[in-house]
Amino acid sequence: MEQRGTLQSWNDDKGFGFIQPEDGSERVFVHISVMRGDARPSQGDPVLYLSAVNEQGRLRATHMRSEGLSIDRPAIRRKPRESSRRKAEKSTRSAVRRRQHGAGIQHAWPKLLVWLALCCLPLVGVLTLYSQQGWLLALALYPAVSLWSFILYRGDKQRAQQSRQRTPENWLHLTELLGGWPGALIAQQVYRHKTRKAAYQTVFWLVVVAHQLFWIDWLLLDGRYLGWLLV
Repeated sequence: MEQRGTLQSWNDDKGFGFIQPEDGSERVFVHISVMRGDARPSQGDPVLYLSAVNEQGRLRATHMRSEGLSIDRPAIRRKPRESSRRKAEKSTRSAVRRRQHGAGIQHAWPKLLVWLALCCLPLVGVLTLYSQQGWLLALALYPAVSLWSFILYRGDKQRAQQSRQRTPENWLHLTELLGGWPGALIAQQVYRHKTRKAAYQTVFWLVVVAHQLFWIDWLLLDGRYLGWLLV
């Protein structure tokens, strides 16, 4: 059977307080999780509650509602709204976790299609190069250097989070230039790393364009302008 009391104290940020029973007996601990109704409680509210003794032998409320909230009103089935401060704290924690662990790749499918499109010319190019000249290195170059580039990006992201010495950007660009740009592009999206630095992105995309132009020249113009790079 519900008992009457007054919410003698209430910490809204932490979501707990104490009920002073109407009969003046021992105070009862109450947590926000057992509160019913969509309005948050405040100190001095008259309440109705049920209580039980917990494992430590202390009284704890198992149910609490505002005295003005009828048991048959729909709101009795709803829990109170979170305080604005608690919502802000949760939002901040979520943002920190996203920055630390990555928020996942946004718009993943369109970006995957762009990545595949950019890889088409290099793929056709290395297969043609291998079939014509038997260069095994041509088949291994892009995957191997891309993996190396991905690892460098991952390490640099971790160092940034730990405020440690960073990987020089020139090293990252060098791996991209040597054929690691596909892995670098994946790492940028997975770790949300270097994506907002305009100067860095400018150099990165110039490297990507350079690779596209090289394979266009090799495949369509028989290496007339850039073929000397493979001689």
